[in-house]
Amino acid sequence: MKRWYLYGLIGLAFGVIDWFYLDWLTSDFARSLGDPGSWMIPIMFIMNYGIWLVPLTPAVILESRKAHRIKTPILTGILIWSSAIFGYYAYYGILLSLGKIPYHEHLNIFGEKYVGYWQQYWWELRYLILRQFLEWIPIAIFGGAFIGGLAWWVFKPRQPKKADQSIG
Repeated sequence: MKRWYLYGLIGLAFGVIDWFYLDWLTSDFARSLGDPGSWMIPIMFIMNYGIWLVPLTPAVILESRKAHRIKTPILTGILIWSSAIFGYYAYYGILLSLGKIPYHEHLNIFGEKYVGYWQQYWWELRYLILRQFLEWIPIAIFGGAFIGGLAWWVFKPRQPKKADQSIG
């Protein structure tokens, strides 16, 4: 049971870390390349989405090697990616609430309130955070299940074949 909490915490931590990774990827790393041309688009795509395999792969492989049924690695994949999505958007919501998102600095909950502030704040929170979360959580569920199932199929414990007992 403890490992499920660990998987959830790994996912939450990864979701927050991914925020910083994407910031680095889109600003510092991209700026350091100058004008790399269109050949860099697939590399940036892989770096952006491929990073999501980092927390998932070791866990589903470990569970696949131990599991007797496909259910365990599938649930592991779902838990890690779902909690990562939750962690990412929870952190996004905190940043929005503290006025740390570009062009949304006026929404700092500790700042000055103007007429219609709360209406705009809740609209932005629903539009930016909740809507995107609801778009990505099915991908996390189905993607995590798929990767977990694939890992089980590749790494599941093999049953030794029974020797042929018949005499010809």
